Amino acid sequence: MKGVVKIGGALGNNPQPLLKDLAGRFKEGERWILVHGASATMDLLCRSIGIEPRYVTSPSGYRSRFVGDVEMSLFESAALSVTARTCFSLCRLGVPAAACDPVSERIIEAVTKKYLREKVQNRVKILRGNRSGTIRNVRTELILDLAERGFLPVIPPLAADLETFEAVNVDGDRAAAFIASAVGAEVLILLSNVPGLMQDPSDPDSVIRQVEGDEFETASEVAQGNMKRKVLACREALDGGVELSIISDSRVDNPLTAALTGGGTRLCKARSTGIAV
Repeated sequence: MKGVVKIGGALGNNPQPLLKDLAGRFKEGERWILVHGASATMDLLCRSIGIEPRYVTSPSGYRSRFVGDVEMSLFESAALSVTARTCFSLCRLGVPAAACDPVSERIIEAVTKKYLREKVQNRVKILRGNRSGTIRNVRTELILDLAERGFLPVIPPLAADLETFEAVNVDGDRAAAFIASAVGAEVLILLSNVPGLMQDPSDPDSVIRQVEGDEFETASEVAQGNMKRKVLACREALDGGVELSIISDSRVDNPLTAALTGGGTRLCKARSTGIAV
């Protein structure tokens, strides 16, 4: 199996169960690429110097972090520090992990969104000076070379601006989706601190178990907050040729195996996926 798994970086995500599960499956011959978030580390770093993290919701309902010049410098440090810690943990588990820097190595290329639109009550505000990016290209040469040489690539949510080559912040879920499509992965798994896409976000027993192609619009309407972007990322992965996308819980034992054996929400274009576990 060749897959991409993304672990959320927000509070409530414990990466250790995933890393242990991932290590076991990697040693059995499966090939995975790990993408991670850095939200909690970034928030902690910002507050340590007196900057309050700012999140905005667009008119279409998507939630994003506002990243100015100062925040971008902090975010790059936060993201790369999470990459380093993750690689160290995997190496201690006997997995040859390779830290990738999407900026200096030009793995992910993006166009900077110089402003964000924020919906505040019934008004729309324009926030300028933003350093977030929309992904335009994933260069797979280094990722595939590392995988072919027996390494497990670990990738943070960063990209290089196509014009300036400067670092920009990108959404980790969509980065994972673009990478999965680019490398020809069979499956994309997004692990977060929730059990999946829920009909009622306050009811963990209301997980929607399956979403097929013609149900994506409904799924996007049901999704709230950060889940909305996860559904979008899954759809982008499927449109890019990935056979199966899964949104599942990072907090359970063996979360990767749990996702592959029926946990969370499975998103696909056809009901039969043929993915072996």
